[in-house]
Amino acid sequence: MPQSQEDRKAPHVIGWHDSHGASAAVLSSDGAILYAAAEERFTKRKLQKGYPEATLADIRNRFGSMPMIHGYQDMPLAAKALRNAGLKWTTWWNGRNCEKSMVSLIRVFAEQRAGKRAGEVRKGDHAIQGDGPPSPSGIAPDFVCEHHRAHAASAYYLSGFDHAYIVTVDGVGDCLSGGIFVGRGANLTQCRKFYYNDLTVGADYETFTAMLGFNPDRHCGKITGLAAYGSHSESCIEALAEFLRDSWRRGRRNYFDRMHGPSHAQTLVELRAIRASRFGAFSKEDLAFAIQHMAEQRVLDLLREHVPDIAGHDIALAGGVFANVRINQKVKELGFRNIFIQPAMDDSGLALGVGLDYLGRNAGFRPRRLLDMFLGPGYDEGRIQEALDRAGVAYERVQNLASAVAKLLADGNVVGRFDGRMEFGPRALGNRSILYDTRDPSVNAWLNKRLNRTDFMPFAPATLEEHAEECYQGLDGCRHTAEFMTITFPCSEKMRQTSPAVVHVDGTARAQLVSSRSNPGFHEILHAYHKITGIPSLVNTSFNMHESPIVNTPEDAVQTFLEGKLDYLAIGPFLAKAERESLRTRPVGASLHCKESS
Repeated sequence: MPQSQEDRKAPHVIGWHDSHGASAAVLSSDGAILYAAAEERFTKRKLQKGYPEATLADIRNRFGSMPMIHGYQDMPLAAKALRNAGLKWTTWWNGRNCEKSMVSLIRVFAEQRAGKRAGEVRKGDHAIQGDGPPSPSGIAPDFVCEHHRAHAASAYYLSGFDHAYIVTVDGVGDCLSGGIFVGRGANLTQCRKFYYNDLTVGADYETFTAMLGFNPDRHCGKITGLAAYGSHSESCIEALAEFLRDSWRRGRRNYFDRMHGPSHAQTLVELRAIRASRFGAFSKEDLAFAIQHMAEQRVLDLLREHVPDIAGHDIALAGGVFANVRINQKVKELGFRNIFIQPAMDDSGLALGVGLDYLGRNAGFRPRRLLDMFLGPGYDEGRIQEALDRAGVAYERVQNLASAVAKLLADGNVVGRFDGRMEFGPRALGNRSILYDTRDPSVNAWLNKRLNRTDFMPFAPATLEEHAEECYQGLDGCRHTAEFMTITFPCSEKMRQTSPAVVHVDGTARAQLVSSRSNPGFHEILHAYHKITGIPSLVNTSFNMHESPIVNTPEDAVQTFLEGKLDYLAIGPFLAKAERESLRTRPVGASLHCKESS
């Protein structure tokens, strides 16, 4: 990523955070995103928490001695302790944060009496500066940004909306679980904030994810997929609502806090026992439906109450709850003019938000339309070839790689694609993807098994943007955010007939619209595949094994190609072939006509 001489004159802005999903991002002084990556892609530990040392080392390696302004996402101890003290009174003694706040306040006031500086509030809503942890250069950050403001900035300033409502909802961040903001030009103003024990949508979803036997930090998306197999049961919904109301009452210890405290393992055992004793009459599918339904309704009620004139406004969303693509579809269906979901809506996106918030406050930065999320590291041909040679993989340089890959896919092969810069955020968007033909409805079972994934999770389609209308309904106001696979759409009858591998049981798909502008190489593959099959979509799933982050380096790609037993690997200008029989269960061609697959 070489920088021009002019770029090197003005300091860049670097934002980073060290909660789960730790990440770092670099923005130029005029707001161009030069780099963004999550620590997990370097350490190979999913949702890596802690100081993003490897990411920052990669930044130093790529940007050299470029002067940087450092920003950190967190609140100083004094501010956080005071905010904890303001938690909703009716449940104040319920959570561990309430107890911690008293200890923190005592500590802060003791330090102040001893003459230690405990923090300094800067002008502007929730912007604190001065006593964060050391920056990469070993000095205190130049500025610090509150959690939900960072979420909001990451969504608003990349939406392209000049005037919008911004809504953030997650489990907890700096004692809050949500906020309502208004963006107008360069200004981002918070209107409402919600304490985490008041707005408990994200916390409750995590609790029931754990109750159903999944990892609450990583597997909430599985509940969304499982919910489509359940049915609406008022008795199940009411039983769930009563349990949650009871768990958050004053004097009780809510399960969300307990899961994230020292009694984590014991709490998981207790929740699974409650699943059998209190909810044994309900199937896991109906319970998943119930928590999904409740989450949708609570988010929609929040918006109806706090966002006036829905039909006349644009909305931007961020925070972990908006990783739920079904909720995002319901939000758009409320009638908002346009919707944008930050593609790195989880905590990894905070690093971008920190830098964008700084530029909005100090440089008058106004929202721009996000062009793509290919913001991570890229690797040259030499590094790729070395990785292939070391692994002893058979490969060749292919003149027209896109056409060759399209033909392989049309013939029913599974192809891993590694090209260009790595995607930032939880979705693979073509550069670190596993691709397959959309006509085989059995693919969810056998490919998920090969990748050690849960087999009820649906695969998502990547679709040529120019053919979107023939595949999906309800695209108005959503086409931009659909480039990043952040929202579901009802599928057309044609889509259901021709691409059953990517249509979920509820008739929707988590689509990615691919244009020649956003990803020309991937678009070329889709275009060539469409010429062969008449189908404008491909299965696009992330290039990783279950519980591993998406691949980053050529070495990661080759290892996962071999471990996942894929048929081919398109990596840079090369095509590698597995030395074995194809893993597909039946040939694609005459036996997989569209009518037969419907």
